[in-house]
Amino acid sequence: MPFADKFRAMMQMPFPGDFLEGFEVVSLEVGHEGRAPGQYAYPFRLRLRGAGGLAGLRAALKPLLARRCTTFSGFGTPYQLWFGRTEIEPEGNATYSITGEGAGCRVHLREDLARFSEHLAEGGALAAGPEERAALVEGYIAAYQKEIARQVGRYRRRIRRAEAAQSE
Repeated sequence: MPFADKFRAMMQMPFPGDFLEGFEVVSLEVGHEGRAPGQYAYPFRLRLRGAGGLAGLRAALKPLLARRCTTFSGFGTPYQLWFGRTEIEPEGNATYSITGEGAGCRVHLREDLARFSEHLAEGGALAAGPEERAALVEGYIAAYQKEIARQVGRYRRRIRRAEAAQSE
């Protein structure tokens, strides 16, 4: 299961002090809750400050909240991540509280990729036998896991630096 910091990293959630289209990130909190086997929720609260009103804020949030991605748990199990509905509450002084919930659900990536590579082979777009296709799928997944590990590692280092700066 991907924990909250991995969800934050994969969804490229901003840090306090970052800007989203002219709105400064004041704070961000992300939680992690198991809902059912292979299903997780990530309740979050994001506070932003800036001019532009609700319409500008919605436009600034749209690219962030539209993200979907696949990640892997610590055991290598693939999960699809996305954001659900959000609520925006004006707090005054051009500050807004955005609350919502992200979600994560286990997916069967290996099987989906194998089925897709079979489809390509049947259509003549992939000239590889069954063993080669299986190796292609495994190679792709291994490379994807490494790429995600690097991305999450960079984000987690940023979290540690931000937390250290706050405690000083």
